[in-house]
Amino acid sequence: MKGEKRLVAVIRMTELMKMWPLLFKSPKHLGFWMLTDTVYFFFLFFFLNTSIPLSFTKFIFVHFLAIGVGAMVMFTGLGAGILWIPVLTFLEIRPSEAVAISIFTQIAGKGTGSLTYLFNGMVDVKTAAAFIPMALVGVTLGFLSSFYMRGYEQLLLYIFVLIAGYLLIRTIQSLKSPIPVIKTSSVIPPPIISAGSYPVVILSSFFTGLLSIGNSDWLIPHMALKLKMPISRAVATSLFIMFVTILFYLVLTCISVWQGYAFWPHGTYLLFATCSGVIVGGQIGTRLIRIPWFERYQKHTFIVLLGASIVRLLC
Repeated sequence: MKGEKRLVAVIRMTELMKMWPLLFKSPKHLGFWMLTDTVYFFFLFFFLNTSIPLSFTKFIFVHFLAIGVGAMVMFTGLGAGILWIPVLTFLEIRPSEAVAISIFTQIAGKGTGSLTYLFNGMVDVKTAAAFIPMALVGVTLGFLSSFYMRGYEQLLLYIFVLIAGYLLIRTIQSLKSPIPVIKTSSVIPPPIISAGSYPVVILSSFFTGLLSIGNSDWLIPHMALKLKMPISRAVATSLFIMFVTILFYLVLTCISVWQGYAFWPHGTYLLFATCSGVIVGGQIGTRLIRIPWFERYQKHTFIVLLGASIVRLLC
């Protein structure tokens, strides 16, 4: 009997060992993320309108909106702040608080999407390693400057529109210099070019910390025009840099709240709907970029979304 029990135990252990590779491969499939999102929604349903001050209807609306935003961000490389600030102000969140909520949401979406790009070999690791330290300097300066901008909500929106307008012009200019799509990792800018790009990285990250405008909005056209990087590779590399930048922003926020210099922004309950949505959307966006037809109109989609955000804030 003991021998039979040991045999059964060995068979079960063998079956479990065979399942581990499948578990590790499952995150690569979109169905895994959609199933996880469904389970999350079912669990959260019992807390809506009770522990979480969010109605079922509003949760569904914001959640599917987040899926769309996450997909477009990972597909075009457009910083989610450009899309979230107009949306959050529409949901009656103050601009100064919308910045933090926007960045917290981006961590979820860009985290899964950026790691997917990294594991697929689409990120230019040497360029990212050269740019990230400068990005952290820039976002720290922007974060500290935001303390002096409290109470100037309308001014923040005007600055936001001006920066978005500049990015729109830069992206339209990049259409005149089409760059072939190369999915290998052979294009690496020399160190001297990377060093000359530091001011762009610092300035773009400064506005990330101040307005939640993604530094990827600046870095993608810069990498495409100045570093002659294929657009798909520029998107992947810029989004990875952006992910590390906003992760550091979260650390700065936690430290400032812990030290009593700031408070958690109003409306953080929306994160229950936005974070889960952008995770699924991010997985959709990373798959859209692999389809040649969608990739051909990547820049055009970037321009349309950027222009729509500007119009929404001006109206």
